[in-house]
Amino acid sequence: MVDPNGLGGLLKPLREELRRRRLTAKAVGKALGAAEPTVRRWFRGEGLSLERFDDLCALAGVTIRDLVGAFPERGAARFTLAQERALAADRALAFLFFSILNEAQPELFERDFKLPHARVEAYVQRLVRLGLVEIGASGRMCALTTRSVSWRVGGPLAVAFDRTVKHFFLSMDFGSEQAAYVSDMVRLSDAGRARVHALFAALRLEIHKIADQDRAAELDRYDWSAVLMLVRPLDMAEVAHPA
Repeated sequence: MVDPNGLGGLLKPLREELRRRRLTAKAVGKALGAAEPTVRRWFRGEGLSLERFDDLCALAGVTIRDLVGAFPERGAARFTLAQERALAADRALAFLFFSILNEAQPELFERDFKLPHARVEAYVQRLVRLGLVEIGASGRMCALTTRSVSWRVGGPLAVAFDRTVKHFFLSMDFGSEQAAYVSDMVRLSDAGRARVHALFAALRLEIHKIADQDRAAELDRYDWSAVLMLVRPLDMAEVAHPA
């Protein structure tokens, strides 16, 4: 079922699009063979399956990707080549930027990564010169990109991720109690994989929302947590005959 605090967060722009098309709960129910009260519950995120969510999107003439795009984000949506090169060349600088992007401040980064204060200050100034962060009047750091900022396929950051960050995921102990993951194998078309990727984008927004709620709750313990969402075609010959 769709969690109203999860993917159901996309229900508002979906309802607005249905309203714009003059599709009432009664009209939607007639089109989908459901009772009007049931449709009204769906609009609240109650009892709404992903299949029915897709049905509503089809009626509204939108995709999940369109709904994700309905959330305006402040800042640049893509790194410049110079920014990519700088972040790719210095892992600590990149981690500091992505920490600030996710609302952490340099003092937290300094403590968690056990780096000297002077070094972190130098990193902050470099991020400012790169146009990646700004320092507010209160001294608080703010990223100048969207949270979903992207980088070039095959570019400096993609290469750096492949060379370094990917290792953190692939070297983990998948049998560990702390390694919570979901794995599956399904037959998908290119369009199907695009829909899955759009779901990833929606889920990423919700993960950031959870992190914001955690921070507001001021809990006793936090751990930096790695999240990887991946969908790709399989080489069945490789699956059947591994090296």
